[in-house]
Order: sequence, then structure tokens, then C-alpha cells
Amino acid sequence: MAAILASGGGCDLVDLVLATSKSILQIAKVLSGRQAEREVKKLLRHFIVHCMLVFDQVQRIRIIMVPKNDLLLRALGLFESLIALDGTSNRPYARQQRLNEHWDSIRTQNADAKFAFASHCLALDQASALHALDESFNVWEEDVMAKYPDDGLDWSLDDYSPPKERRPEPSYAVHSAARSMFKALARSTSCECCTKHDARLCLRTYRTLEVYQDHDNETNDFEMLLSSHYDWQETHIHTIRKRIVRFIVDNETQPSPPPKKPLGYKPMPVKKLCDQLRKMEQMASKRLEFKVENGRLLKLRSEKSKFRIDKRKAPMSLQQFIRGSPRSLTEKTKRILAVLLSYTVLHLHDTPWLQPSWDSSNIFFFQTLSSNIPLRPFIQTQLTVQDLNDQGQDEQKPQSNANSVEFLERDPDDLDPDDLDPDDIFTDPDDIEHPFPTLVTLSIVLMELYLAAPFDILAKNRELYFPDNVDSRTRSLDVASVFNEYKREIPQNSRFHYALEKCLDPRTWEDDGGRKLDDQALSVRIYEEVVRPLEDELCDAFDFIKIEELDATAETLDFRSWGQAIYQHEEDSSSRGTPVSLTEGTFSSQRRDWAKVNDSVSSYLPSPNFESGPYSATGSEYVAAKFYDDEKPSESHSRLEKEDYMQWRLKHQAVLRKFIDPFLKQPLENPVKIAVLDSGVDDTHFSLDTGQIKLKRNWTTAKKKDVTDNVGHGTFTASLLIDYAPDSELFIAKIAEGIPSPPEVVSQAIRTAVDEWKVDIISMSFGYPTNQMEGYEQLERAILYAYSRGVLLFAAASNSGANLDRAYPARDPHVICVHSTDSNGNRSKFSPTPLARESNLATIGEAIESAWPVKLCNTETNSRCVQWKSGTSFATPILVGIAAFLLQYTRIHLPDIAHMLKRQEKMKNVLLKISDKTQQSITRDGYSYIALNLFADNLLGKSKVFIDETIGELLKR
Repeated sequence: MAAILASGGGCDLVDLVLATSKSILQIAKVLSGRQAEREVKKLLRHFIVHCMLVFDQVQRIRIIMVPKNDLLLRALGLFESLIALDGTSNRPYARQQRLNEHWDSIRTQNADAKFAFASHCLALDQASALHALDESFNVWEEDVMAKYPDDGLDWSLDDYSPPKERRPEPSYAVHSAARSMFKALARSTSCECCTKHDARLCLRTYRTLEVYQDHDNETNDFEMLLSSHYDWQETHIHTIRKRIVRFIVDNETQPSPPPKKPLGYKPMPVKKLCDQLRKMEQMASKRLEFKVENGRLLKLRSEKSKFRIDKRKAPMSLQQFIRGSPRSLTEKTKRILAVLLSYTVLHLHDTPWLQPSWDSSNIFFFQTLSSNIPLRPFIQTQLTVQDLNDQGQDEQKPQSNANSVEFLERDPDDLDPDDLDPDDIFTDPDDIEHPFPTLVTLSIVLMELYLAAPFDILAKNRELYFPDNVDSRTRSLDVASVFNEYKREIPQNSRFHYALEKCLDPRTWEDDGGRKLDDQALSVRIYEEVVRPLEDELCDAFDFIKIEELDATAETLDFRSWGQAIYQHEEDSSSRGTPVSLTEGTFSSQRRDWAKVNDSVSSYLPSPNFESGPYSATGSEYVAAKFYDDEKPSESHSRLEKEDYMQWRLKHQAVLRKFIDPFLKQPLENPVKIAVLDSGVDDTHFSLDTGQIKLKRNWTTAKKKDVTDNVGHGTFTASLLIDYAPDSELFIAKIAEGIPSPPEVVSQAIRTAVDEWKVDIISMSFGYPTNQMEGYEQLERAILYAYSRGVLLFAAASNSGANLDRAYPARDPHVICVHSTDSNGNRSKFSPTPLARESNLATIGEAIESAWPVKLCNTETNSRCVQWKSGTSFATPILVGIAAFLLQYTRIHLPDIAHMLKRQEKMKNVLLKISDKTQQSITRDGYSYIALNLFADNLLGKSKVFIDETIGELLKR
């Protein structure tokens, strides 16, 4: 393998097959857009799908693929035979190496240069060989699914080890610093006030070490809330420690400390903590500042509060979220909390902060004065000296003879009863006690997070019942039995699964002699076997999240609002409309990055400036006009959601291959024309370089020809239309730069689409909350005009759920309103409530993959320049694509009556017929769910004679 890597330019075989699949996919799209020969064009489309599947499948199982994996080598062989470039080099798979190198340098050039290269790099001259290759890819895909099914049951964990990255290990000194801090605080509570002193410690990774005022020392800063009279006080504590040698990765160097900064005053020793808490009761805007030095708690000068909690509102525990609001647990918040809680065990194991009996009810989240609940967990404990005394006694307790090496190494069958020491302690072999109960609890909480259900309910659902006071010797076995019941729901190839198994395996936490690990060895083992895999899982799912910045990142997310970013408007009029973080000092450096990845930002940004053009959209009545793409960020969609969508799209494409591709003539006699009213388009993206975009115009500025997409929404929508209506012609109308333009601007775009472009369909993935606004009458007249000219209009319903009804223009009777479902036709939670006595048409709008502007992508981490989105904004172009298919079908197979399908009522009737599976079918969740596939229950799964008769009857009614 080393020789292969050396000769392959440093690229391993998995990376090579991923790179090749992307290159051939892009090249095939370029060729397909200009290919005149029908049979070759059809095969190119097949290879586009094969490349997508190869990429997704290899990506899905890459962590268990060894270099000589048969499926991996077969994929490489198939790609090698498809490439026509010279491969005389001694490098393995030289054709693919050369193809990728050349395409990387060419794909950013103009369309003609790309086509010139693409036209001679694939072996497309032998039809029989191409058909055989097409079938070989089909067999490969079947074999992958057979060997590595979606649920991962046949995947071997023995092949997995946490991947080695360049991420440095955390500081293991946090553990001792937390212990010292507890001692110092507890000693300060030895007073006569008879008040219980509670503390809630903020749970963080504590990866960022700060240099304190003293040049020779470093500090771990702990944030917490302290209480004496049930009134919580924000507190910040510095723990001073001498510098220690840390793990250094490669050429990483320790940061140079800043120069000494004298305090200017002498810190005051704290004798009674409650006295300091009472003084702060009248200083709501301040936080206590302490320092722990040489075991003493010293008071520093108070500083401005950084985390203003609403003391009128009770905190919510993690258990309350899991029991009462499990939908708050998105893929992003689950993974972030898993990492933070694993760090909790890493830093706080065997300290008074983390009792063996801790669980999700001990983890709290506080509401701020701005009514947000930041993803900032705290763990609660009581400050008592007794805890310290008990712990000290436990630490000094000698090991029994039964735990000695000599005793353990003897065979029980060789023991003579007379040899037994009466002081020896024996344990029933069935009582397997986990050496570290806190890890067993962590496994419980991880299961609760992943499955979004409390542990007792998980056990009950599998008819497992445990006594309330479970003996610690059997607790780990009970938890393991629940885990075994849910293994099918946690893919075995995932690092989440790996971390769970390690937590529950007692042998992981013992040395070679069977003895429990000491503190230092335990910390290293926890990081290697639990924390790091969970870090990798998080970073793989959300590549914009950096572990070194996770503490600050998590605090900017609203747990109650599905992990959306927390923003508020500054009251200073000079910066009104600028988003700022509610947790001061944690977000300023990350604001720009989050604006790129968090869809919710768009609704808080100031109105765009259209002053350079003839129209202005700065009036307050247009602030609520919006696109309906803000359900959740790209990175929040799960792997299963993505795979379900890919399968849904493949079923649609199978219908096109059967009913459209074999009958197309080049050039098309009467292609379906679609106008896309959106935010423009990035037509340099390879997915849109198919030759389908015919005309473009900008209504937001005086530069009519510049339709550059600066927000991504229009590119995403146009690419979907290319996916679902690959033989249509697109006409791009840019009517938005951030938010949609006023209604009169949209009305002009509609009239141009009808009169000049002669389109068949108009797609509108935006809306207004009301029609009571200036200029909307013009939009209504334009819609009626298009309707009267036989143009089909589709618009997104909105993403307001039951809070608002359909938006405008989707509510207009002359427009087909599009609702959203998941891949199984279940109503999306954000889609509006269906209307009575209305045809509530819906199609998939969740976890949709499509193109994203190249300039808005980090091509190093997102080389395909795609995003995953949810919203009725994206159900709309998919349903438009289905309508375009029906128009193309009738023009090919029923030309005499095809024109009738451009009547809105006729198109609705055909779409409703597709949604009916049988004559007894009723709507699902009040929606008529539209999907194209070749199943027998679908209209397109019937014989062609039946399809033609059915459509003909519907059109002639």
C-alpha cells in the first residue's frame, strides 16, 4: 500500500474513487447538455446517477474499507475502463489520476473549454461496451447494498478505529484544577448561616487555555452559577497552575504568553462565600470574580455579567427536553451535547462535581433575559466539605488481597480451601461491576440523546424492567441489555456506536492486569475511546464546526429553537438590523462564518439596498417577504434523510428513462419552458452547465444581464429543475437580492415570462404574508393575465406551520400551492395546515440536495458545491419538474390533446390522480402527496396503454 500511495501522488484508493466519481459526474453533465445522439445522452445520464451512487456509498462505508476491499477495487476498475485518456504511466489507475489532475485545472474555465476537454476524455464510441459497463455499475450497487445495508448490521466494528487527525489532545490538567476549585469553594462554605450552598458548573471542552497575569502561570477559567438563598449568581473562577508539558502535534508550538499585567490591587481571601453572594444581590449586572491559588479562594474585582439569566424562569434539565420536547434535539444539538458531556466525564470523573449517580436530570439550561435558551449546559452539585472527606478516605483505602496480582492469576480450580485467607474478599462472577460508574451513566445519556427518549421509556418499550435501586454491580449489565435492544437504530459503523460500546465495556477501563486505570491513564483512555470518536462524528457531520471553538459555538445556539443561531437587534440606531450574539464575548469572531451556514439568519438581516436600480424594497411592508428555505441548516440533515432523498430522486429519474429518454428527438420540437423567479443563478456551476438556461434578466438593478446569485437560493432551485426536468428550457428572472422584491417588480417579471419568453410554467419559491400591501394589485393582475394565457403558476406554501395560513401568491386561486412532505409523504412540520375543500398538493421538501454557488462554498471541504436544504421553497421546483414531465409526456405520447394540460384544473386533476394509490385512497395528513415512480400502485407504474387512457380521460372531462 505504501508503494501505491507513493506512486499515486499521495492519494489513497478511497480518495481516488471519490475524486474520480466527482470528475466523471461533472464531465458527463457537460457532455449531456450538448449531446445530440439520443442513445449516448441516455447512457450519460445513467453514468451521472452511477457516479452519485458510487460517491455516496463509498463515503458511507469508507471508515471500514481496507485498501484491498474488493468493492473498492471493482469501482476503480469500472472507472478506469470508462476513461479514454492515455494511461501509460506506471502509477496504478493512471487514467483516473490524469483525468482528475486535468479536470481540476479545466473545470473552472468557460463552457467551451470544458466541453472541448470532456468530449475526448470518456470512451463513448462503443455502444455495446457502454451498455455492459452500465450493467456492471448496477451489479456493483446491488453488491454494496447487500454487503453493507443501510442499517449497518453486517458491518464489523473490528475494522474501525477512531481516525487519526491533526487535532491536538486536550489539557488533562482540567481534572485537577476542577478538584482544587471544589475544595477551595467548599472550605468557604463552612459558615453558620444554615444555608445550603449549591453550584452549577458550566460544562465545556476547556480546550482554550488562557495565560493569566503572571507570565509563568496558566489558568483554567471556570464559569458557574452559585447560590445561597436560591438566587443564582454568575461567577467566574481562575485556577492558577504551573505550566505543564502538553502533547504537541507535528510542528505545533505553544503560544507565547503576553507580558505581565499587574492587577493594581491585592486579591482578598474569601472566608464566607455567602457574604459575597449577598453583596452581589444588588448588583445584577455584575459577576463575581474569584481566583484559586495555593488551595485558597481569593476574590478579584467584579466584572460585567456575560450571561444574564432570567431568574424568574426555572431552568430546564436535559431530561425535561428529552421527555417533553424531543424535537429540540436536532442532529446538530445531539452531536454537540454528546461531545460536551463526554468532556464532562473526562474533566470531572472522580471529583465531587460528578457523582456516580448523575444523569440527564442533573444537566440544566438557563433562559436568558431575551427568552433564548443557549446550548450552554450546567451540572449541579452541593458544596460540602463532607464530599471531600469521603473522597479522601476512598482514595486512601488499600486494595483487598482479592485484587492482588498474585491472587488474580491463580486458577480458581487450583485453590485449596485451607489456602484461603479469611480476610480475602470474593465476588460472585456474575456480579460484574463496572470500574467507573460515571461512564455507564454517560452511555445512558448518549442513548437518550441519540434516540431522543428517556432511558426508562427505552427500557419499557422493550419490556425490560429494572428495580428502582439498582445495585452498581449489575447496573452496567442492565444498561448494556437496553443498548443491545437498540443496536439496529444506531448504525454499527458510526463512531457514536463505537463510543457507546467502549463506555459499557469494563475491560476498556482496566489495564493489562485487570486493575482499574489510575486517573492519568483513565483520562487519556476516555479521550481516545469516547471523546475523540464523538468529536470526529460531529466534525464529519458539520465541517464548519471546529472543536477548538466548540465552547463558543455552542453558546450561540438556541436549544429550544432547534439549534438556530441566537441573534438580537442592537438598540443603537446606528447599527439597527445588525445581528449580535446574546452571549457577549463569544460570537463576534464567528458571526460572519455562521451567517453563511445558518439559514435562519436571512430573516434577521436588514433589507437589501436596491437603490442602484429603479426599484426600492426598503419599505417596512416588505420586510416579511421571504424565501421558504429556512427550516434548518444544510448540516443538520441526517445521513438517513439524505439517503432517503437520493432514493426518491432515483425513482423519479427511472420514470424519465422509461417514458421520455427513448422518445426524444434532437433537437426537441417543443420543449417545456420554465421561468424561475428567484435570486438569480450561478451558471458557472457544473450542475447548471447543461445548455438548458436560455435567457436571463435581472429586475433588482439597472444591470439587466447580471443575474449573479449572491445568496444561493436561486442556484439551488434552478439546479433542482435541471434534475427533475432535464429536457426543459429555463428562463432566469432575478427578482431578489436577499429577500424578494416588491409585488410590482414580480408582476413585471411574470408579464415578461408570458409575453416575451412564452413559458409554459412559472416557478415562485417565495411569498408575502399578506396581500394588503402597496403594489399587490399589480401582482394579482399579472397572475390573472398569465393564467388566462394558459401558463401554469406554482408557488411555495410557506414554512410557518400552523402559525400562519398559506402565503401569497400561493393563496391565489390561479396559482398551484405547493406543500412539503418527507420522503414518505408525511407532512413536514413547517408546512401550513391543509385547507378544507381544497386540493392540497404536496411533494418532498425535506433533506433536498442541490447545487450551491461556487463562490459561497469552501471547495476544499465541499468540492461538489452542494447543500442540503428543507422547505416548501424546494418542494416547489420539484413539483414544477413533475408538471414539466407530464407536459413533455403528453407532447410525445398524446400530442393531440397535450395543450389541454396547460389548464390549471386539468393539471391538478392529473397530479391528484398520481397521488391516488387505489380507488379507496384518502389523503395523508390532509395532503395529496405527489411522487413519480414505477411501483404498481403509482399511475406511472401501470401499462402505457392504461396511462394514456387515464390521462386522456382526465383531459377530456
